[in-house]
Amino acid sequence: MSRVLVLGNATVDVIQRVERLPLPGETLLALGMERCAGGKGLNQALAAARTGARTTLAAPVGTDPDSAFLAKSIAHEPDLRVDWVTCDATTDLSVIWVARDGENVIVSSADCARSVTPAQASTLCGTLAPGDVLLMQGNLSAAATIAAAQVAAERGATRILNTAPIAWEMQPALGLFGIVIANAGEARILTKGAGDVGSAMRGLGVPVTIVTLGSKGALITADGFETKIDAPQVTAIDTTGAGDVFAGTLAGLLANGRALQEAASIAVAAASLSVTRTNTTPSFPTRDELATLSGRARPLNKGRAPDA
Repeated sequence: MSRVLVLGNATVDVIQRVERLPLPGETLLALGMERCAGGKGLNQALAAARTGARTTLAAPVGTDPDSAFLAKSIAHEPDLRVDWVTCDATTDLSVIWVARDGENVIVSSADCARSVTPAQASTLCGTLAPGDVLLMQGNLSAAATIAAAQVAAERGATRILNTAPIAWEMQPALGLFGIVIANAGEARILTKGAGDVGSAMRGLGVPVTIVTLGSKGALITADGFETKIDAPQVTAIDTTGAGDVFAGTLAGLLANGRALQEAASIAVAAASLSVTRTNTTPSFPTRDELATLSGRARPLNKGRAPDA
């Protein structure tokens, strides 16, 4: 069986619940506060591992108590092993405000994430094999991301980039990835507002683009055709981490041999389930829940070629 390598960040998430998101210059009192493991890299690795795929998380952390907190949080996850990359910076932190309607805003530090060098990224990808999946996000530097993708390509691995956060000029790197996952806002930025995102991304060298649409599901553009995947109707109470559930679940299912459209359909259902719960990693579907979702993937709305 192939495996998933998630090369990305890990953070301690400090989550404050508020009645509504604050206005500029406004101070609000939180309704409650919690801490849990997070960071897009860690989140996506956890989601991938729960599909049953053998998963490795390679993530930079400091030597402070927060790094021990992260290690303890995922120590007993089946199918997930971790290569912690120790750096001199303090372990990265995400501060998350979640409104009563489920919407959120996030500010993350990235000193650890930015410390990963191209040489380290290349070494971490050096054991990838044909059929394996490399999953990355925007937290690492451009140089480290490009180095990792180049090594993964040389070794015949599938390369997936989740473009959040867009912290550097990504267009030159996009063509190194076989699958690019972006939400609607990120897709507009990457294609400079193009009306046909799929065609614009193909022009940048991306074979498969997946635009996540929140409660409306996802849109896949591949081989010149669009496939719309509808999301189940749910009541969202916290959308934090839903995009990571989608990306990690997709990567894990692809490593397990699932076809792209089937894997994306299950990933949409998994993300939809996560928004019905609070916090980041505590909201993620369990292995048993993912197995159930895998057995009843939603039908796909396939068929039209995107406008030229």
